[in-house]
Amino acid sequence: MSQHVSPQELRRQWKLANAEPLDGGRRVEAYRALARDCPAFVPNLLSLSQALLAGRHEAADPEAVVAEAEQALRAAADVSAGAPEPLLELGRFLGMVRDAPVEAERAFASAAEGALALLEEAWAGRILALGAQGELDAALEVEERARTLFPSSQRITQAVASARQRASGR
Repeated sequence: MSQHVSPQELRRQWKLANAEPLDGGRRVEAYRALARDCPAFVPNLLSLSQALLAGRHEAADPEAVVAEAEQALRAAADVSAGAPEPLLELGRFLGMVRDAPVEAERAFASAAEGALALLEEAWAGRILALGAQGELDAALEVEERARTLFPSSQRITQAVASARQRASGR
């Protein structure tokens, strides 16, 4: 059974790769090595694709570099299970590099749906946390902002009810 690198070590190696000079290919090679060691480390896959695309015009085979960048972006989107950032990057790539607006729109739509779900959850979580601190007025201010995007959110309604309940029980 292979040994996995710790999250701290992955970040350390990624930061070292980021510090490599972009020209000359050393940064790309550092990203590639890290991708071989951990093909599911999304920040590295995104960095790899960006570095590849930045140097594609100087490459001996620009299409091979673009294909590798696309593969890294698709892997990042796949392993991140619908997280918005990799889908945004994939959408940009598909729209700008591949000139595939239909596929780009699908990626952007998925990114938007994921981002909205995260935002709704974040607003509700913030309301709950403020309620737990006895900060009902602040929780209600957050609710007001959240309702502009999520006017009928059950998650936010439940968070506000919990904040009110905690405030009345104090």
